[in-house]
Amino acid sequence: MCQHIDEAEGGFDRRTLLVRGTAALAAAGAAGALPWPRAAGAAVNRDADVVLQTVGGPVPGSSIHWALGHEHFFVDFLGPSDPAYMDTDWSEVTRSCVASAQVLRSQGVDLFIDWTNLGVGRNVLLLRDISRQTGMKIVCATGIYKSLVPPQFERSSVDEIATHFYEELAAGIDGTPVRAGWIKIATTESGPTRTDRRIHRAAARAGKKAAATISLHSPFTDATLAVVKTLEREGFDLRRFVWGHAQPSSVDDHKALAARGAMVQYDAIGAQSDPFFHGPTDDASMLDRIQAMVEAGYGDRVVVSADASVFVNPAIYQYDRNNAYVFGTFAAKLRERLGDDAARMVLRDNVIYAFRRPSKLRS
Repeated sequence: MCQHIDEAEGGFDRRTLLVRGTAALAAAGAAGALPWPRAAGAAVNRDADVVLQTVGGPVPGSSIHWALGHEHFFVDFLGPSDPAYMDTDWSEVTRSCVASAQVLRSQGVDLFIDWTNLGVGRNVLLLRDISRQTGMKIVCATGIYKSLVPPQFERSSVDEIATHFYEELAAGIDGTPVRAGWIKIATTESGPTRTDRRIHRAAARAGKKAAATISLHSPFTDATLAVVKTLEREGFDLRRFVWGHAQPSSVDDHKALAARGAMVQYDAIGAQSDPFFHGPTDDASMLDRIQAMVEAGYGDRVVVSADASVFVNPAIYQYDRNNAYVFGTFAAKLRERLGDDAARMVLRDNVIYAFRRPSKLRS
């Protein structure tokens, strides 16, 4: 049976930690959006030839105006073993997600990195529909979330899982031509379980073969370094690694991993609280983190986002994030603190570079 957590190994279930009641995210009414960039293609040099693999096909990075680097349109926290998994009103899901995307588009956001992967409700046809209705460019992920392993993979070897991840990057997902743009993995907060490690090894093998980005859900340094050790043992290049949920760890730890080539993501922008963190998540504290990274010379390794979920199944697991907050409120504060160039780098350029298309796929 698929387990939500590996209890014998001390795992924690993210959905339990993220419970915030039934209030829906406020998607409308965001004010103070940033103006569009001075020129759509005026990115730093490393973006000049970057291509993004979106659910609608490849697009040049130079076409992007503003970007959100860690968000979700739909999430299902029940897990694949639950009979009610993915059993929802998809018309309502689509309406909610399209409305949210339209708010973001009014702010100039046209790139949405959707971190929902296998095990927590990924639906690439939903994402493609949202993209077609709104013009939002959406990049989706392959990979499996913690121990929420779909039944078809329960007896699969590491190599078989790696092959599946690679095929979703190279050929398409669920019989469609929609390709994943990168691999998302996760670890329990106390450190990788046996199941986690199998997924991590598979991701590293697929990521190495495709030269694809791997992103990691991991709030704490020790668990993150354990995953990094596994990835590097498989020959994965940390220059294609994104440490998500990094804000609960120390900035010194962020600098140390950035020095090894990794991207560091602060993805609780606008949150009233962080289920993994007892410290401050207000805008000032987030700006302090970003400024410290910029002043240390790692401004090109920082990504920020809200990590909001527009529609959560079941609704009781909805949590207190709003994806419109980043460009509706926080971006102006970032510009005031660090200037236009640094803000553009964090809010746009770094996202494009971090989630660029895998570069070694077969034709």
